[in-house]
Amino acid sequence: MLKAVITGDLIKSRKIAAQDFDVIRYRLEQVLTYLKDKYDAEYDVYRGDSFQIIFPSMDYSIKSALLIRLALKSVQTSGQKCDARISIGLGTVDTQRTKLRSSTGEAFNLSGIGLDKLKGQNIGIFTNSEAFQNRVSLLIKFVDAKIDNLTQVQIQALYEYLVDENNNHEEVAKRLNKSRVNTTKLLNMASYQLFDEFIDTFETLKSELIHD
Repeated sequence: MLKAVITGDLIKSRKIAAQDFDVIRYRLEQVLTYLKDKYDAEYDVYRGDSFQIIFPSMDYSIKSALLIRLALKSVQTSGQKCDARISIGLGTVDTQRTKLRSSTGEAFNLSGIGLDKLKGQNIGIFTNSEAFQNRVSLLIKFVDAKIDNLTQVQIQALYEYLVDENNNHEEVAKRLNKSRVNTTKLLNMASYQLFDEFIDTFETLKSELIHD
């Protein structure tokens, strides 16, 4: 079975003030724990600013990568804004160890090498299928650019929308402590429907890897 491995690191972590770094690390642990509980994933945080996650299948990997970036970018800090570079490797896994960075297999290799290849964007998907890679590369670049252009309040709204089971605007509004109308405006400005379509498209396209 093909699996998904996410490898990521915090951007310019050495420039983050100590008090801000503690807040950011706490938020990172929060979202990784959420993904573990929600999607039966396993994760490892190492060197203080790097992390790796493995999913039992390829499902939900792209949504999870988006949630990590949105969660980090929503953090209120006194100085350096927070973000992460994230590489998703889709492939086989040979050996999975407690310390994920010591695990082996195609998905781990693609994810790690992919992170080093990321240039000019902060999220990427890497596989051994050239056809699949060509199909998703441009979509990823558009989504990556869209995230970079969102305001913090739009990011917060989009994050809450994506984690809501029913994508209910009323529930999102409650968690944001905003009106239903203002919340919908924020989500529209964040192009939430395009993110929905992107996630759905990716989930459909990844089936090509199984039959490649």
